[in-house]
Amino acid sequence: MVSVAVFLSVALSYPLITDRCQWGGDVAPDRTQWSASSAETADRFDRTLLSQCWTDDVEAVRTIADRPGTGLVITARQGGLDDVYRLARHLVEGAGYERPLLLDANRYSGTRRLPATAPFDQDWISRQRELGLPVLTDSGYLASGDESGLITILDQTARLGDAIATLPLHLDWLTTPRGRWQLLRQVRAYGVPVAPVLEHRADPFDARGAVDGLLGLLDCGVPVVLLRSDVSALGALCCGAVAAAVGTRATLRHLTPVPSAPWSGPRNPPKPSVVVPRCLAYKRLGEVGRTRRKHPEVAVWSCDCETCDGKELDWMLRLPPKRQEKLAIQHSLRTLLSLRERLVGPRPEEDRMSWYARCGAASFWLREVGWIRPSALRYWQEAIVPPGRSDSAVPRPRSARPTPALSRSRQTPPSM
Repeated sequence: MVSVAVFLSVALSYPLITDRCQWGGDVAPDRTQWSASSAETADRFDRTLLSQCWTDDVEAVRTIADRPGTGLVITARQGGLDDVYRLARHLVEGAGYERPLLLDANRYSGTRRLPATAPFDQDWISRQRELGLPVLTDSGYLASGDESGLITILDQTARLGDAIATLPLHLDWLTTPRGRWQLLRQVRAYGVPVAPVLEHRADPFDARGAVDGLLGLLDCGVPVVLLRSDVSALGALCCGAVAAAVGTRATLRHLTPVPSAPWSGPRNPPKPSVVVPRCLAYKRLGEVGRTRRKHPEVAVWSCDCETCDGKELDWMLRLPPKRQEKLAIQHSLRTLLSLRERLVGPRPEEDRMSWYARCGAASFWLREVGWIRPSALRYWQEAIVPPGRSDSAVPRPRSARPTPALSRSRQTPPSM
């Protein structure tokens, strides 16, 4: 695998194309002073699949996320930075946790979110350094077209010298030509590692252009850590991200837009969702149970992860709600880590094509059980093998057997 230090050295070869430098006068930032330490920070990751969670879910995932290729992102609730710091300190100094650990200040979400032009909290930066952690900036929200906010975040990150720039993005930054051009232009110019967080009411990669925009960001020559994602985190890893985080709960699998009017109705907690691995999809447990009863013959329901131990996925429905939540989180993380081990290998180009093939297999299984194929699967495939180009050379995912014809019969396709 190419070192992240090489990624940064490539970034340094780009001319500084910003016409609004925040370093004083017309002098461009001197990246030779901080690129090495930024590379050292990002080199802690090796296409790592992170579990992003609130403080009260850490105990459920800590032991699962304590093996090679894994790590944690602990996300603060509003006003909860002290809680996050205390828990991180316990993990590092008390429990001896040695995997990658990021602390997300989450100042970019909710009705009281800060704008991208807000200064970083230097005390929060110092606390991360004190624990020896990769420094994740406590950036504010980057609204559509706010190029001054983008420059402010990147400029502050560059001055720190050892940080990853959190970029909480309105989706226009990836999906519109103007937004994407501005984003890639400035990221290339500053050359710091970035951690995008994508705003959407459900799955940002279901929006046309989001996958292409992410791939453009991954091609900028800087290390990228995708935060608050779902199964598309695997696609990001296969396409060059040094790390990607999957949320333990739906609220941590995207950045929820601020509603135009406060919600006045009852707030019922969402029902637990589980990853259905062959479908590459999160589905509510109740929906899994109903669909299995309709299509019991389709070979997608049993799971061999340590949590399920060969049982059908809806076995958790017989348990109390709190127990369901914990087991759903553990099953989903174990399943995604197993998929990562199959998808991520020593040849990055093969990884991209394996992800392409797995998206195709997932589309088949979704059709077999009557579920709608998410647009994200199609957009990932089109981004990797554009329409009109032959995909005959695309390898199947590792350990797969030959795929039979996709008929409406219930013959068993390859094990994915």
